[in-house]
Amino acid sequence: MKKIDISTILASAIHESKNQVGTLLYQLQSLKESMVSKDANQKKIVSIEESLKKLNDEWVEYLYLYKLASDGYDLHADTFLLDEFLDDQVFALQPSANARNLELGYACNESLTGVFDERLMTAVVSTAVYNAFRFAKSKIIINAKQENNFLVISVEDDGPGFKQTDDEPDDFLEGNTGLGLYFAELSASAHLAGNARGYIKKDSSASLGGASLIVYLPQPVREDC
Repeated sequence: MKKIDISTILASAIHESKNQVGTLLYQLQSLKESMVSKDANQKKIVSIEESLKKLNDEWVEYLYLYKLASDGYDLHADTFLLDEFLDDQVFALQPSANARNLELGYACNESLTGVFDERLMTAVVSTAVYNAFRFAKSKIIINAKQENNFLVISVEDDGPGFKQTDDEPDDFLEGNTGLGLYFAELSASAHLAGNARGYIKKDSSASLGGASLIVYLPQPVREDC
């Protein structure tokens, strides 16, 4: 009997589950729109919707993890204006932030551009922000800047920050699965430029005082005209 490729079966099951979650989200949105604004169940609907959105994002992350770990993912790098990219991320995550009474924003030079895989970095940023929701007291900010030949994107919060001892593992980006940090590492390291490879770093937020997950993405060297 032919050996079963369980990883492929699991990936297929996750893909199907993601589609089901998408259908539920669509139906829930229709239900929410049909309700009057002061309906007592409005809060419950929003809570269920946010949970489904997070689950959907996790399914996407798992599928990317499978492809990255099995070398089955082809990087689709392009040049993006960071102001537009981060604005899109904040727009998509704003309802979740509002549901938790948290301020979510971004900061970068309006003319800053970077070369990266948009799908991977969208998943990394959303994963980092969702996890920052668990620790932030009132504010989360996504920053982007150019540092030497790297595009640097950081997700910072005003929570307690990372643990300073090695006795306990950091909870940030771990959630219930422990795959968040691994996914961010794989996604960053998939970006190559010359001899440089992307990487991540955990640090303290200089502006907010909490935790900061920093993603370094190598950029092609630009030749002067």
